[in-house]
Order: sequence, then C-alpha cells, then structure tokens
Amino acid sequence: MQYEAYMSLLDTPIRNAWLYNLYLVPPNFELVAKPRYIYPATSNMFVRLIQSYQLRQAAATELLKLSPVIDVELLYRSAEQAWKALSELLGDSRFFFEEETPGLFDASVFAYTHLLLSYSLQWRDARLANGLAKHDNLVDHSKRISTRYFDGMQPA
Repeated sequence: MQYEAYMSLLDTPIRNAWLYNLYLVPPNFELVAKPRYIYPATSNMFVRLIQSYQLRQAAATELLKLSPVIDVELLYRSAEQAWKALSELLGDSRFFFEEETPGLFDASVFAYTHLLLSYSLQWRDARLANGLAKHDNLVDHSKRISTRYFDGMQPA
C-alpha cells in the first residue's frame, strides 16, 4: 500500500509538472524536447511543425483532464510537495524503503531526477529542477545511481 501511495506522487504531481515544464514552456521545448524528439525524427520542416504541435497538444490535453485550465502555480506547488514527501521517505537511507540496492521505485524517481538535474539539457525554466534541488538527499540519490549504474554519464 505504501509503495502505491508514493508511486502516485510520481504518476501525478511530478509527471504533470514534467509535462508542462518540458512541452509547454517554450524555451524548454525548443532547447530540450525538440533536439531529442523532433529533430532526429525528420529533417522536413513541415513534419517537424506537425510533430511539435502534436507533442505540445498531447501534453496540454493530458493536463486539461485535471481541470478546465492549466494552473501553472498549482502544478509546480504540487510537485514541490511531492519532492518534499519523497525526500522525507528517503530520509538518510541510500535507497528508498531502506533497501540495500535500488529497486523499481528508485529507478522511477531517478528517471525524473537525473534528467531534471542534468546541466547538459539546458533547462531555461528550471522551476521543477529547482524544487527538486532543495532536497539534498534526492540529489545525492540521483548521483548515487548515475555513478553506480551509468558511470556518471549525463543525458545527451
């Protein structure tokens, strides 16, 4: 039961803020999403425009399932509360749920934290990353997994 409750923090407030931050914040979309999802797919300008529109529209549609308008402040505030809860759950442990080795939950958290904390991704609006960075143990958790399992590599 506890696992599902904490997983819902990733599946809802963190994911929703991620969708907004990556796809609906124009500078982040241009500098982070397009080079990874649009440019490698095609060199055709018109196809790129359509793909960009579709990605942004899909993110907006997903967020509008929550309410009739996208409340940006609420998205970021909810994400900050989720980071706080995750930080409290991790506490002084190396991995979540006091495990000796990382599990699926650690990997799920890492999927967000590693990308948000990466300097190479050039986040222009870093509110989501800044909310995460307030929690040293989550930052250390991300570094620990990156170093141990990915040789400290940064996303391209």
